[in-house]
Amino acid sequence: MIRFLIFLLSAYLLTLFQSAVISQLFPSSLKPDLMLILITHLGFTSSPFVGGVLVLFCGFLYDSFSGSPFGLFILIYLCIFFFLKLLAKFLILGETFWSRIILVALSMGFQTLLLILFSATLGILENLRLPAMNWVFPQALITCAACWPLFRLCKKLEAIPGVEPSQPIA
Repeated sequence: MIRFLIFLLSAYLLTLFQSAVISQLFPSSLKPDLMLILITHLGFTSSPFVGGVLVLFCGFLYDSFSGSPFGLFILIYLCIFFFLKLLAKFLILGETFWSRIILVALSMGFQTLLLILFSATLGILENLRLPAMNWVFPQALITCAACWPLFRLCKKLEAIPGVEPSQPIA
């Protein structure tokens, strides 16, 4: 329960950092997608129920802070999360750094595809300003470069011991 709350708080802080600090440092089409890195991490380390609730919260935060149509990134992040869960059923997803970078790049491509598909399906494509396709690759590279520190942070957050009800709190 404590880890769950810590991941909720870290998702909130990550969203604030991405919308306030990263938006000032990078052009709008070249910002690293830090939330996607967290979603990818949750996709291969958490259970479907707990991870799904966390991803739902992450999508809600992203929709709230980005100004996108409500529910768009909730749906996209849930699709990415369950796609990674399905992928883990058929492939052995290792703990190596390069396999995680490949999964983030794959998630980034899947997110771009879903963003275009859902925007066209929901009839909001004309209201969105999508980046040019030649900017997808540099944004994916910047996001993959941000993987290492965020995966290390997530690993440290997972290592926080939970408090058992039978243990006395000193």
